[in-house]
Amino acid sequence: MHYQFEEDSSLPKETIEVLVRSGKYDQAVQDVLDYLAKFEQGRVEILPVKTAVRTELLRVSDLILVDVDGTSLILETTQGRLLTNDRLYKFRQRLANPDFVQVSKHALININHLKALENSFSGNMLAILTGKIKTDVSRRYLSELERRLGL
Repeated sequence: MHYQFEEDSSLPKETIEVLVRSGKYDQAVQDVLDYLAKFEQGRVEILPVKTAVRTELLRVSDLILVDVDGTSLILETTQGRLLTNDRLYKFRQRLANPDFVQVSKHALININHLKALENSFSGNMLAILTGKIKTDVSRRYLSELERRLGL
């Protein structure tokens, strides 16, 4: 990938114009466009989470793991565990944070809290996270996790 900066005095000072050029439209181009779209939205720092008792304001950087348990979501944080009745795909959309990677049908991890990956049974991996929290990484999602880690 090649990128460069060109100053254009004809543009207003607060305007940034981005052009993505490639020989073909492929997944790498789509990834760059997705990244730019998320960058423009800005990152959510605090996420309201509705529990059975009250609405908690969760600092996204404290979130370690999101895991499905039946009809509930378990949110493992540096401060403890929260339970909510949100759906995983809806929670992921609200989160809209590139630091979170889906590692199985039922789990998202914050790669900033990933400590190690270990081999597990049948080609799966085991993610070891902050606070000795562990979750399975299925083969289907492993390549995306490795890509996000730069492996």
